[in-house]
Amino acid sequence: MTQQHNSAVFTQSLQGKTVVFFGAGAPLEDWNNGKAAAVAYARAGAQVVCVDKDLAAAKRSADHILEEGGEALALEADVCNTETVEKTVTLAIAHF
Repeated sequence: MTQQHNSAVFTQSLQGKTVVFFGAGAPLEDWNNGKAAAVAYARAGAQVVCVDKDLAAAKRSADHILEEGGEALALEADVCNTETVEKTVTLAIAHF
């Protein structure tokens, strides 16, 4: 049995929220789980902070969101490094 979503509700479900998503980068012009999730959050109305160890990869995901009319910021960080995680959160709060 499949569940159908009311697109008007689904696309506004994260309106006014900010998502800091680690692992949001995608290689070249490809899609992966990270980029797909980041774009899905944006399509649901969230402001998305695309974070990845590879800044260029994070930027590709953020650029896709911006091209669709969403709000996004690309940042570089390693989720295994507490200092970079804290810096990322501080920058996300300041930006959004």
